[in-house]
Amino acid sequence: MSWKSRNQNNIIPFKKGVENKQKIEAEDRIKMIVGSIDVKMQQPYWDALAFDDQELQLLSNFGETIKFPHDNTAVRALSVLATYILKKEVEEDLFT
Repeated sequence: MSWKSRNQNNIIPFKKGVENKQKIEAEDRIKMIVGSIDVKMQQPYWDALAFDDQELQLLSNFGETIKFPHDNTAVRALSVLATYILKKEVEEDLFT
């Protein structure tokens, strides 16, 4: 019996010059949401703003690796999230 070597590689290589459109769309979405967070945190009333679901999801998944355009954006976002958590804890204490 003769054994033929089999290539069991399940990776399908993209041809050179072919763009992965879904990857590009995802990167554009991330850039847009990061920009949205940055704009919110640069407002004079940044401490009164809240994040929407997409922004919270992005911060949850990629928060430690995001490089914001302004240096103070991450610190302000952390402050807003901490304030939100503390308010929720107080609300829960009132109902228990």
